[in-house]
Amino acid sequence: MFRAAAVCLIQILLFAVLCAAHVQTTSQSQQPRRPHGVPEASLPCSAEEQSWWSELKKVAEDVTYPHRPGEKEKKKFLDVLHQGIEKGYKPPVADSHFVLLFKTEPMYTEEARARGIHGTITVQFELLADGNVGKTEILQGLSGGLNEAAEETVRKTIFLPAIKDRQFVTQSTRMIMTFQLY
Repeated sequence: MFRAAAVCLIQILLFAVLCAAHVQTTSQSQQPRRPHGVPEASLPCSAEEQSWWSELKKVAEDVTYPHRPGEKEKKKFLDVLHQGIEKGYKPPVADSHFVLLFKTEPMYTEEARARGIHGTITVQFELLADGNVGKTEILQGLSGGLNEAAEETVRKTIFLPAIKDRQFVTQSTRMIMTFQLY
């Protein structure tokens, strides 16, 4: 009887350990791979750089989800970013990929809707070191004005540029957009 109870207790403990490990693995895999918003300063910097970075973080909050930023908020973010670049400030963070702050959904055109066009568009584009979108290229497209709608969507993207050796750098990326008729 004692042996059966001990075996049962061991099985319960083993099950509890496996459940705890699964919960920990699941919660780690559900964490975002990239930070949301401008990261905290993590490297030594001057008082002026710290002040600029804090202001950049503040104005970035106005363009980050769940907000729906307008041109005024986007311009303010880019102005603060450019002020730091012009003054030669170095981002006080380690090397990182770009941080997407805001992107819109592409608009379905009336022509595409009338013609029943649906599918996927893949756009390759540059995220420039100055915070603007550079060259765009449609790698896989659709007709009916959807390629143009996809490019317009990409141009509205707001992001913190990639950082390498404490400098903003240009980075190329792809965006896949799906157009479905419902």
